[in-house]
Amino acid sequence: MPVSLPVGEDFKSHSVGELRVSYGLSYSDTDHYYIGSERDDGIETNVAPATLGVEQVLGIEYDAAPRLTLVGEIPFVHTEQSREFGGVAGTMKASGLGDVRLLARYWIADRRDGLRWYASAGLRLPTGESDGTFRAQNGSLVTKDLAAQAGTGNYAGILEVGGSRPIGPRFALGFSARYVFTPEATTVNNFRHELTGNGPEKNSDSDAANARLTLSAPLGSGNGRWSRLAARVLADVAWVPYDDLIGETEGFRRAGPIVLAGPGLSWAPGEAWSLSAAVPLTVYRDVQRNGGNVQEWSFLLSASYDILPGEAGGS
Repeated sequence: MPVSLPVGEDFKSHSVGELRVSYGLSYSDTDHYYIGSERDDGIETNVAPATLGVEQVLGIEYDAAPRLTLVGEIPFVHTEQSREFGGVAGTMKASGLGDVRLLARYWIADRRDGLRWYASAGLRLPTGESDGTFRAQNGSLVTKDLAAQAGTGNYAGILEVGGSRPIGPRFALGFSARYVFTPEATTVNNFRHELTGNGPEKNSDSDAANARLTLSAPLGSGNGRWSRLAARVLADVAWVPYDDLIGETEGFRRAGPIVLAGPGLSWAPGEAWSLSAAVPLTVYRDVQRNGGNVQEWSFLLSASYDILPGEAGGS
């Protein structure tokens, strides 16, 4: 269950006419299998499932009007779901374009020296392949696992809030929370049912949520390039609910929360550039309804660059 979070800058003011591009990388790789909050040693030994998740996101943000930012997120996904035993022994892989996200962000408050926060709404488009197949041990073609598909096959809505604020002269707090709601109850066929005729016939197109809280503090002082280096502490939550907000809750899903926390660094080598990296560690997980692989740690990397400068000042 790789964690996928939105890419963006924490502490930059809205500026009409400004165009930014960003790159984000998230990586996780695990052979740890959980049912509930406990590792299942039997499945790890008898099936040996492992999941690799890599998502690279190209982001485009344009401050189109006062308080309004248009956002595009173009993900490129590489996933692998491998098993050493069982009816689908081998490695299911998916690589390519994922589901593109388009949002409009409205800045409710944008003060350089105070609270900045926004609300966003948008769509997830079914641009990623969702019905890739894999040849099982009996020779039949089955639909790949949920963890080995680049896309979902369905449209979804997105709601998000986020922002930042300074805390005294040396600290700043950033926050974001996103909820993806899926009107369609199911997506493509479930390979377990294709092999055995048992269990859910389809995979669930599940709602999903993620949230991040970031505390940042500069490591130096002054106006030099290296004075813009900051230490960060991240706390992330990724959650697939047991039941969706809209429509029926059907099909195979892996539900439950995952909580991660860990250190990071950010650096602004120039006015236009922003770089950050973090290694959050999983501190809690509770995989409900069906078990699944959960990473013990992740690696996150992001960079952004201001292509076009905007008008000075926030609201």
